[in-house]
Amino acid sequence: MNATRTNITKLEAEVATLKGNVEKAQPDRERVEVELSARIMNKDKDLAAKDVEIAELKRRLFVAHEKSESLEIDLVAE
Repeated sequence: MNATRTNITKLEAEVATLKGNVEKAQPDRERVEVELSARIMNKDKDLAAKDVEIAELKRRLFVAHEKSESLEIDLVAE
C-alpha cells in the first residue's frame, strides 16, 4: 500500500513538473505563432504585389505584340 502511495505521489509530482514546463513554454509558443502570422501576412502581400506586376507585364506584352502585328501588316502593305 505504501509503495502504491509513493508511486502516486511521484507521478503527481511528475505531472506537476510537466504542467509547469508547458506553462513556461506557452509564451514562447505564442510569440512564435505571432511571428509566423506576421510572416504569412507579409508573404501574402508580396504575392499580391507580384500578381499585380505579372498582370502589368502581361498587358505590356500584349500591347507590344499587337503593335508588332500592326507594324508587320503595314510593312506587308507597302
